[in-house]
Amino acid sequence: MDILSSPREKRIRDQKRKFRDGFGFIWIIIFIYLFQPTVEATEILKYSIVSRDLILGEMIYEIETTNQEVLFRSFFTTNQNEDPQKDIELVINRENLTPILSKKWLKISEGEIIIEAQYNQERVNVILISPYGRKEVSLKTSLPTYDMEQVFFLPGLENTGNFQERLFPVLIPASGMIWSGKIMKIDEDEKSIHLKYTLAGEILFLQYEKAAPYRLLTMKAPNRGYDLILKE
Repeated sequence: MDILSSPREKRIRDQKRKFRDGFGFIWIIIFIYLFQPTVEATEILKYSIVSRDLILGEMIYEIETTNQEVLFRSFFTTNQNEDPQKDIELVINRENLTPILSKKWLKISEGEIIIEAQYNQERVNVILISPYGRKEVSLKTSLPTYDMEQVFFLPGLENTGNFQERLFPVLIPASGMIWSGKIMKIDEDEKSIHLKYTLAGEILFLQYEKAAPYRLLTMKAPNRGYDLILKE
């Protein structure tokens, strides 16, 4: 009796295992489908890089919005080099607007420098990769701490049109230091508003649209010797 029933029991066990494995695979597919980031919008902003009324090149921002995150990528070209060069990559948590990851590329005569900041709940790891080696430092942060590259796009990220004056902690990944940033309203007209940003001792003058999507129209950076002007 045991000899006759064992093949049948084996077939039943195999069928149960196949059903269980197949059912588990289906749930994995459903989970991936439900929780994977879904691209909702992609925008490209192009800015002229201007110094003393001369156009030196172009800055290009690619902004990809998913149901979970906002991803910024920027590239620039110069009159001497028409091939786009990587500038930054920045990932922002869409729910609370805290940074998740930022990368900065810098060209030097010896090669390339990459500065990466990995943000966690209460710490940020800053990694410097250069032709001379790799360095890493871990910093304690408070919430919310913004990445320097992110603060220029706060009005669009917040999507409220509330350009209030504020103080906020901001990380400068290139120096590995956290500074107190400040935003002040200095002027406005029918279509735009002008703000003064103070970041790490640098003063920037930024003009934004007053209506959604609150795009950055111009950035004047006296200390840097150039301005950014949005191209139509």
